[in-house]
Amino acid sequence: MGTAVFMVLMVCGYWYTCRDLSTRFKFKRTFGWDLYFLVALYGCIFVLQGVIATALIWLCLLLISVVLNNTTFALGDHYHHLQMDFINWSFLGIQAPVVIMLTLAILFCLYRSNWAGSARLNGAGRKELYKRLTRANGVEGLLFQCMEEGSLAWITLKSRRIYIGMIHTASFELSTTANVVLIPMLSGYREGKSLRLCIEHNYSAWYAGHDITLDSTPRSALDFRKVIMVEQIESLSLFDAASATALSMQGDE
Repeated sequence: MGTAVFMVLMVCGYWYTCRDLSTRFKFKRTFGWDLYFLVALYGCIFVLQGVIATALIWLCLLLISVVLNNTTFALGDHYHHLQMDFINWSFLGIQAPVVIMLTLAILFCLYRSNWAGSARLNGAGRKELYKRLTRANGVEGLLFQCMEEGSLAWITLKSRRIYIGMIHTASFELSTTANVVLIPMLSGYREGKSLRLCIEHNYSAWYAGHDITLDSTPRSALDFRKVIMVEQIESLSLFDAASATALSMQGDE
């Protein structure tokens, strides 16, 4: 019986953490023993809900027995003990209350994972969820702001190479493959000693000269996107118009 409870607990916890949007973000960013404790935590919540629901069933049976025993339904010396019959009832060698408790835990898990309102978010709901979740991480928060507002991002790599452009997507689910997809507008590098910024490529001018936009055909700006691994990023910031003017002047020197 203990094995069955443990299996249901872990399966429910894993099922929920893999399907609930907000919990899945935590699950993908958790490693080692913390991962097992996170799964067990949510599994315990569903099992506890099953225990409470089973206790309510027992309480309802107790109230029914009391009512029957105090009315004309009590025949002679025969008294109703529905709550005791419920506790002593067995199913395939296992006490029925345990089976009912585990079944209710699974049903609660399925409801929260698939049918609850939070599991069926619309576009606005997902956007608000991502915005709330990224507040805890400065990098993700800045990238989300760039994608939401269409602002340009300034990315400096450890190799001193610099990319300035629009953030297309960002993935942080796995630390080993975390990456940022950027549509470049400017690119360059910093000199070794002076750290002076040198602009090599002006993608935005090339786009304008060849009538390339985000949705143009046969080629679009997405064809020039750069995939940058997060582990290679040294710094990340917003790129404003004042900085753009200063850079264009330096690039013409």
